[in-house]
Amino acid sequence: MKSIFGTLAITMILVSCGNNNSLNFSGVDPALTVPPTQIMVLGTVHLSNYRDDLTVDDLEPLLDRLEAYAPDVITIENSSGKTCNRVRTYPREHVRYTCFDGAPFREESGLSISEASFQAGKALLNWPDAPTTAQRRSLAAAFIASEEPESALVQWLRLDNKERVPGDGLGPKSVELLNTRSQALNESNSIAARLAARLGLERVFYADDRGSYLRADGEREAYGARVLELWPGEGDPCLIHFNSFKAKLTGGDLLGAYREFNSKDYQRRQMDCDWKRTMNDAEPEQYGRKYTMGWQARNLRMVSLIMTAALTEPGGRVLSIVGASHKPYFEAYLNQMHDIEIIETDTVLNE
Repeated sequence: MKSIFGTLAITMILVSCGNNNSLNFSGVDPALTVPPTQIMVLGTVHLSNYRDDLTVDDLEPLLDRLEAYAPDVITIENSSGKTCNRVRTYPREHVRYTCFDGAPFREESGLSISEASFQAGKALLNWPDAPTTAQRRSLAAAFIASEEPESALVQWLRLDNKERVPGDGLGPKSVELLNTRSQALNESNSIAARLAARLGLERVFYADDRGSYLRADGEREAYGARVLELWPGEGDPCLIHFNSFKAKLTGGDLLGAYREFNSKDYQRRQMDCDWKRTMNDAEPEQYGRKYTMGWQARNLRMVSLIMTAALTEPGGRVLSIVGASHKPYFEAYLNQMHDIEIIETDTVLNE
């Protein structure tokens, strides 16, 4: 008996020591002696779904608040040309991708995707404080050819109206593209690119990668059908709750809607109504569970791209604009980084 009690005592001591030595990455590392990099995640609806209800001008109150936050880096929920080039290389292994096609515009600039990406990066390394019109148009052309049209729009918006004409690699198709996008209702153009131009930034950063959504041949239809079965149907409290937010968004209280999209209550409801349903799929194929796991993996990929963008301005401010359902995952994952401070949107949207 004595030996048994002795063994139990030793075991309890070892467990206790193990718990005391466990690593907790949450929050800013106490060992950090320089200012942390601040990141604010702005959850949004996809504004292109509300083209009949909202205009670009309706976003001004939100832009004013975000301008006061004054980010040094802005990330968007779009895939870069580099990511999309991978998708085209392995088309059967990637689904649900929306990629900008730069081919028609590369005919005007004469740049390949890789050369355009290199030229844009090289130009920004030695970018002058007061670039010429030709330099801005040339950089915009390189961004379009590298399939980063939102960054091209930043350069376009920084030009005077009289300078927004073809030249320096921008042909008529490119000019038409940029003029159209400057008026298109889409959070990546209407919020991110416009805000970047207002703040004197030169680009936005791309932070989407859906490479975790891999399917077997012929599986896509069955997968999608099963997830739809698990999602809320008509009359479900989840949809009723979301429609109340939609009414606020389109009813003249855009800031109020954004406050709610970014609230903890909205985040909890989103998770309860989506991934916490699908993760319990007990069907043999377990499509719902795969969907939940793929969603988490996608968010991890996206956060890695945000961190890559943030390292261009260590100790600076980052604004990540993304669909509201990504927000709790972004904040949870980013909170594990040594030198990242999460900034609550309330500090900006409620002022």
